[in-house]
Amino acid sequence: MIVSMTNSQVTDEDDPSVLWFQQGVPEAFKVFFFQYYPELFGFAKLLVNDGPAAYQLSIDAFFLCWSRRADLASDEKIKAFIYLATRNNCMDHLRRIADPAVTDKRALAGPVPDSLPSYILTDIYAYAAVGLRQK
Repeated sequence: MIVSMTNSQVTDEDDPSVLWFQQGVPEAFKVFFFQYYPELFGFAKLLVNDGPAAYQLSIDAFFLCWSRRADLASDEKIKAFIYLATRNNCMDHLRRIADPAVTDKRALAGPVPDSLPSYILTDIYAYAAVGLRQK
C-alpha cells in the first residue's frame, strides 16, 4: 500500500499498483511477484520440504492469481489469494506424490499465462531461481 508524504494511508482503490494489476499491466504482476515471492517460496518449502517443488508451486500460484486478477481489488486480497493458491497447490502436490500409482514425483507445472510477455517471464524466473539457489 502506498503512503503519502503526510503519512496518511491511501486506500487500495487509490493504489495504482492494484489498479494496474487488475487491468492486466504486466509490470504490475512483476511488482507483486517481487514483493511476495520470497516469503511465498519459504511458505511453500515449509509445506512440501522440497525446494524445486516449492519454486514451481509458488510460481504457479502467481500465475493463477494473474488469471483471476479482475476479482482482486486490494493488496490484501492479492496476498491472501496467492497464499491460499500456494497452500492448495502444495496440498495437491503432497497428495499426488503420496499416491503409489504416481511414478513422476516432480511438481506439475501449471499453464503460463499468454498475457505475460516473455521479458516479464524471464525476469521473474531469473529472480525466483536466485532464491532457489540460496535456500
